[in-house]
Amino acid sequence: MWRPVMAEPPLCTIRDVRTVLTLDDVFDLNEMLDLREHATAKAMQNAERGRR
Repeated sequence: MWRPVMAEPPLCTIRDVRTVLTLDDVFDLNEMLDLREHATAKAMQNAERGRR
């Protein structure tokens, strides 16, 4: 639930989670973070392959 708040940079504030965002919004933010992590991991793999 708090992952979007603790992300770097944060995608929302604690106040947003408590007052403005719906559960679907929080799910969407978590999905965005999953995609960001996947893209970062993929870029690191590609960079590692380029070094060989």
